[in-house]
Amino acid sequence: KSQFRVQGGNAYIEFIDLLLNGKINNNLKFSSKSYELLLFDNPQEMVEQIKMRDQESGLSRLIAGFSWDWISKKDKTLKDIKIGDCQLMWNGTADDWINSKNAVNEVGCIHTVQGYDLNYSGIIFGHEISYDFISKKIIIKSEKYRDKNGKNTIKDPEDLKKYIINIYKTMLLRGIKGTYIYVCDPDLKKYFES
Repeated sequence: KSQFRVQGGNAYIEFIDLLLNGKINNNLKFSSKSYELLLFDNPQEMVEQIKMRDQESGLSRLIAGFSWDWISKKDKTLKDIKIGDCQLMWNGTADDWINSKNAVNEVGCIHTVQGYDLNYSGIIFGHEISYDFISKKIIIKSEKYRDKNGKNTIKDPEDLKKYIINIYKTMLLRGIKGTYIYVCDPDLKKYFES
């Protein structure tokens, strides 16, 4: 019924739930004097803001959905996540990544942030999640989903959708003071902007 971590309170929790279930319309907005929720047009600007928040408050991290292969796992010279000119690497360690030395320069995933509280989180919505304006629903592009564990064990498309939406919901509830969002898919971005 309630939570005590995210300073956006229950209004933020309810907003995120409605947002990820495709039930937001132009009349429903989230506004708070105690919580910062921002949608970025440029991923590099979000990266810079997260680094600035980390210097100010500590524990500010980037987190993304599974839309990119983890190619840097075998070759540390490669960048995993490429969005225009912005190039980022997945987490360099799975063990306590949040507190690792280079975490602020990397991108975590659901597996590296679950159970942790952050002051600010920067969430990158990948290419595997979109929005259909005809059905007014969030949709999943399973061919762009890269988590082998989820993809290989979940065969039903509706179950996969619930699974992915739950991942994003969990990531959106990590930030105590604020959540920053960048959306790769143009239709999902347009829906979020509304």
